[in-house]
Amino acid sequence: MASVLGRTFETLSFLADDPVRTARTGTTPHDVVFRQGKIALRHFPAAADKPRQRAVLVSMPLINTWSVWDLLPDKSVFGKLSAAGIPVYVVDWGRPGDEDATRPLSYYVDEVLTRLFDRARRHDLATGGEGVLDAIGYCVGGTFLATHLALHPEHAARTAFVCTPIDFHSSGRLVAWANPEHFPLDTLISNVGNYPADLMRTSFSWLKPQGQTAKWVGLWERIEDADFRTLWAALEQWNGDNVDFPGEAYREYVRRCYFENALLNGGWTLGSKTVDLRNAKHEALVLAAASDHIAPQAACYGLAKTWGGPVVLETIKGGHVGVSIGSRLPARLIAWLTQRDEN
Repeated sequence: MASVLGRTFETLSFLADDPVRTARTGTTPHDVVFRQGKIALRHFPAAADKPRQRAVLVSMPLINTWSVWDLLPDKSVFGKLSAAGIPVYVVDWGRPGDEDATRPLSYYVDEVLTRLFDRARRHDLATGGEGVLDAIGYCVGGTFLATHLALHPEHAARTAFVCTPIDFHSSGRLVAWANPEHFPLDTLISNVGNYPADLMRTSFSWLKPQGQTAKWVGLWERIEDADFRTLWAALEQWNGDNVDFPGEAYREYVRRCYFENALLNGGWTLGSKTVDLRNAKHEALVLAAASDHIAPQAACYGLAKTWGGPVVLETIKGGHVGVSIGSRLPARLIAWLTQRDEN
């Protein structure tokens, strides 16, 4: 067993090599099949040696890069889905610039997602698929997806929501902070344009400040484990790579979701269309994370109060990010996505 001094020296030597900067994430082979401005549709083809399953479109969070579900070759949700014979189409929202600050939320939720669903269906048909898609949403990417399916329920045959807040007034500390009495939303966006990634990252770190200490203690305790060092660096790289939230889209998202809880309470007109999750009649699977401090179980389970079709509620071990690198999430998604012929 390494001495305290030896372990400390090894930790400092590891950090001196700048492993976070050099970590390689998002390396599972795939291609980009469509672009709209900064937004891309990434395609992870199904493994040729497995029976081909129905394709799935995955809506990732706009506030982070998509690579958390493709962090490392042995920690890739996308890689495991495609290895099981499931063609995967991933929504990569890209990085907004100042010119995107005035884009309304309807641009992303209605216009962009409609086009990406269409392109994924067309590509799936052209590559031997059935042209029918299931869907998965992660975190706020799932919130966007649920809102989209309220407007276009025909776009997905079934949908899984992973760590997706729907009942925002059950979001714990976040909803206490994102309160119209305390959070000057209009003043902020009118002055900064896009909501800054650095401010978002700082806010999330203060949701669970002890986590900042825990990650360094964890590295020190497991510094001799090469696999852990690789995973730690990859996670640090992703955690430090937040993305600006387009200003006007953020203004409407916070007002409708955190201030008004409109996915449950109603009264949301997105562009000229009424958002009502009861319009979506297909089956939905809700996967909450047991230790999620960003989208607690109650916030995720809120879907069952308003979704128009049958909803299966489950909780899996892990935290908001931790579920993305464990084995339970891809295993459960694969079982759910491939069971349709048995029902």
